[in-house]
Amino acid sequence: MELWIQPCAPCAELYGQPSTVEPHDNLTLNAAGAVKDAQAEQHFTCIRCGAAFARIVAGPVPRQVWLLLNAGQH
Repeated sequence: MELWIQPCAPCAELYGQPSTVEPHDNLTLNAAGAVKDAQAEQHFTCIRCGAAFARIVAGPVPRQVWLLLNAGQH
């Protein structure tokens, strides 16, 4: 699969990890979303490679993961 962005090694390693894994040093927090006043997700951007992530922090545990948002197949 080709990605729209080429994630740096730390971003490639973070993708799909549980949300309990802390963000690496190059990720900056952009926003946080809430459902019924409880934080549900956080959005980050990597200042090194431009990867955009959503960190899902609510819902069923298997779905609480790091999602790479700006990736896709060409």
